[in-house]
Amino acid sequence: MESLDDVRRIFENSAFNKHLNIHTDIFEEGNVRCTLQVQNHHLNVNQAVHGGVLFSLLDSVMGAAIRSVSGTPLVTVNMSIHYLAAVQAGENIIARAAIIHSGKSIVTAEGFLEDEDGALKAKTIGTFKLLRLS
Repeated sequence: MESLDDVRRIFENSAFNKHLNIHTDIFEEGNVRCTLQVQNHHLNVNQAVHGGVLFSLLDSVMGAAIRSVSGTPLVTVNMSIHYLAAVQAGENIIARAAIIHSGKSIVTAEGFLEDEDGALKAKTIGTFKLLRLS
């Protein structure tokens, strides 16, 4: 089982998270919060943040929150998202997660994406499988 420090290091050193420019503000057991300063390379053809960036950010923060509790690697089994408002260039967005059900090998979490004023921009629910490595 990985320690909380190990899990944080794995998350923060992820090449994908670095590519998206995801920053960790809080990394505690079951409580992970990340921010993303929106840059031009995050934008779609409509000059709003591409939905895939938001989806990836929320997937990452939910996975990190689960792994911070389980101490084991995991994979996303299913995830759905509701885009509630556009995110524009220059905005700082905040992602957080809450574990809503935890079984022996399947965990369900919710993810929330807000702007700095607390306005909800997107909400997700995801199901994750814990990988029991021997």
